[in-house]
Amino acid sequence: MPTPQDVYDRILGDMRSIWGDVADFMLKKRLTDVHSERARLSKDELVRIVQLLREKTLPATLGREGAERKALRYLSWVKEIA
Repeated sequence: MPTPQDVYDRILGDMRSIWGDVADFMLKKRLTDVHSERARLSKDELVRIVQLLREKTLPATLGREGAERKALRYLSWVKEIA
């Protein structure tokens, strides 16, 4: 079973394929928004991060529909966490 950190890294990898190194900053911003750090990230915090990505980050470049698709994919990865 993956950990929240594993899923975070998977999301980061997917985001890097679109935005390159800027993805690191995008996700760090969302970590700050949920008052967490990667090393102590919980499943619930990860869900909140994906929700913020869906609402605030992804639509700017992917549009609403694309943001929704990405967020649903990321949430499916979160569901794999024990």
